[in-house]
Amino acid sequence: MNQRDTSVPLDVLFGRLAAEMRQLECDGLRLEGWITHALEERDVVTPQVSTALQNLDRLLQTLVELGLLFDVLARDIEAPPILDLHDAMRGVRLRDLTEALVGAAPTRTAERDGSGEVDLF
Repeated sequence: MNQRDTSVPLDVLFGRLAAEMRQLECDGLRLEGWITHALEERDVVTPQVSTALQNLDRLLQTLVELGLLFDVLARDIEAPPILDLHDAMRGVRLRDLTEALVGAAPTRTAERDGSGEVDLF
């Protein structure tokens, strides 16, 4: 990716960040549902698991709020500056995220991925 590919108006970047946060929320809600369903089937909910699920819920609510914030900021910016994200994106290791933020690819979705497979590291 060259520097020209990474120049993005601030309002567009904020919109892309908001979209990523919405997608993370959707992925998190799906995961939360699967975990809850699995726990209900086993009828095993320990205080630690309950606390972990509450923390996941808080994290998802935070993503929603941040997404809303970035959506409003994206709409309200007049004459947005153009940012060169080249240096900032060097630290981002997730290719799909990098491409989504610089506009090189559509925002990812679990539904679009379709496989449901998990990468084991």
